[in-house]
Amino acid sequence: MENIKNTYADFMMDAFEESPVIEKNITIGGKVKKMKFKAIPAGKGDELRKKNRKVSITNGVKLFESNQEGFGADLIIETTVFPDLKNAEFQEGWGVRGARELLAAMKTRMTDGEYTEWSRVVSEINGYDKGMNDLINEAKN
Repeated sequence: MENIKNTYADFMMDAFEESPVIEKNITIGGKVKKMKFKAIPAGKGDELRKKNRKVSITNGVKLFESNQEGFGADLIIETTVFPDLKNAEFQEGWGVRGARELLAAMKTRMTDGEYTEWSRVVSEINGYDKGMNDLINEAKN
């Protein structure tokens, strides 16, 4: 058993690190704001994809339709630690109820580029921004 632990030491549960909270300055609503983010675990990503997927059957064939906007919104909500879009008082301050509704209300006061930047940062933190060259370089190291 000890030999197995040594062979698989890098893959044992205690060798996996928890994602850190990352601070980034992002311009939203016309002003630079300090925000905090934390990558979601892969299992949570699976949940969000399933939540934003519609399954239908046509002529005996299962068809899957993804709601990319919904997934993107949920990814922002789950990854953004501060401000906490799930906070009821924060939602009340915007006159809405629910994290998605809060995000939608905030979007009405942001430029499209600001929202795109927020989304880009969330994607980057979750590791979705890596291109093929980045992956090749990581594999070499």
